Amino acid sequence: MTSMDNKQAASLIEKWIPYYEMDEPEAWERDEYPSVKNACKSMRLAIQVLRGKPAAGDAQLKEATKQLEQFLEEHYLDDPDEWEKENVAFVQQVLEAIQYTIVFLKK
Repeated sequence: MTSMDNKQAASLIEKWIPYYEMDEPEAWERDEYPSVKNACKSMRLAIQVLRGKPAAGDAQLKEATKQLEQFLEEHYLDDPDEWEKENVAFVQQVLEAIQYTIVFLKK
């Protein structure tokens, strides 16, 4: 694992959102999109917090942390065997950024 910092984690997560089409409901099955949308909102909140902007109370941070953990599991980001070979490096970086962010939000 590379040494991650707040700025790098925020930047990687910010790049992930359009890459994974998280803002595009039409890119998802109708029943899948609500969880993707919630994860996206949590990522945007986390980006603000990582950048030092006051963004939320404890309850919101707890919920964002839960959403990020679920996102990793539900979308197989924590399983390298599921990654497309041409995207391995980027997905690995995003995985590290989200894991870093989860730890950061729990503090």
